[in-house]
Amino acid sequence: MEKMSTLSSHIKLLAFDIDGVLTDGKKYIGAGQDELKAVQLRDLDALGMLKNKGYLLGCISGEDTLFCRKLAEIEALDFAVLGCKDKAKALEDIRQKQGLKYEEVCYVGDGRYDIPVLKKVGLAICPADAIPEAKHISDIVLQCRGGEGCLAEIYTILTCNKKDSGEKKSAIGFTLPPSESVLNGIIQHRDVVDRLERDEVLLNEFSYAVSRIIESLETGGSLFLCGNGGSAADAQHLAAELVGRFYLERKAFKAQALTVNTSVLTCLANDYDYDMIFARQLEGAASPGDCLIGFTTSGKSPNVLKAFRTAKKMGLHTILMTGEISDDFEILSYADCAVRVPSQCTPRIQEMHILLGHILCELVEYALAGE
Repeated sequence: MEKMSTLSSHIKLLAFDIDGVLTDGKKYIGAGQDELKAVQLRDLDALGMLKNKGYLLGCISGEDTLFCRKLAEIEALDFAVLGCKDKAKALEDIRQKQGLKYEEVCYVGDGRYDIPVLKKVGLAICPADAIPEAKHISDIVLQCRGGEGCLAEIYTILTCNKKDSGEKKSAIGFTLPPSESVLNGIIQHRDVVDRLERDEVLLNEFSYAVSRIIESLETGGSLFLCGNGGSAADAQHLAAELVGRFYLERKAFKAQALTVNTSVLTCLANDYDYDMIFARQLEGAASPGDCLIGFTTSGKSPNVLKAFRTAKKMGLHTILMTGEISDDFEILSYADCAVRVPSQCTPRIQEMHILLGHILCELVEYALAGE
């Protein structure tokens, strides 16, 4: 993080490839044989905000299409080089014209024609789906894939590490964060929401989870929830929504967070092991056909893993709420469904968990108590 801060603090010019960075790098042909591509609005917003911050902006693309020419007309851009395979030469001409050092240049690229440029600049960045060679030499590999908000993420990287001369102080003397810092968090949140919306696997897994919970509660079953830290708070929050009410006046649903009885938790942690605090409670309270939701942003919480092992042995439906974990995680072998938020940032994952949790409560309530 310190290296990234040092690198980004000196940047004055941002140049980027179009295909694979601003777009997803795929070619779509319309009925009239026109080339169709999509650009994220938040990327266009990011260009405007970077321009307002004083950055020089431009694109260097190996393609020279009608689409690229339209993009080149964006008002925020200071230069546009199209149909250029020798991108290093193009950037050298731009650098000299602007009187900048390479240390003051950031370049974003994803393919083999971008590699010579990535090797030269002060800050080399590539999307998450760039070719391995580009990832190897880049200073930063984005969380975003090409066409999914790369420039918006770069805005966050560049601006959150730059000192704001207009710092404000509150009435009691504390330094207040600049408004851009607040905006950065909102942009990151919105980016993960957009990825969530397009993740068909996640949406199918979540729909399956909702169906199992409705089925269990409808037949007299119970829903148990567990997690640690902020995830414990999420478990308690959703249990409260289901026992109380969400929108509708109706009977209470059987929902219980396994995180609330401090005497039980400390007893189990002291007499057995902290890893047993959820599993042991399930042994005493759960029955076959009940459901367990386990929250773990990393997918590695030992006590949630043991709870899932116990739940599977007892015949419970197991629902995992986690982050962007790989298929080889042990906990997945005990999960009937896994809702994997497409992010590795804990706050963003937890924000999506509570969003999905609220949707779950609404759907359960409508199914069981709606007219």
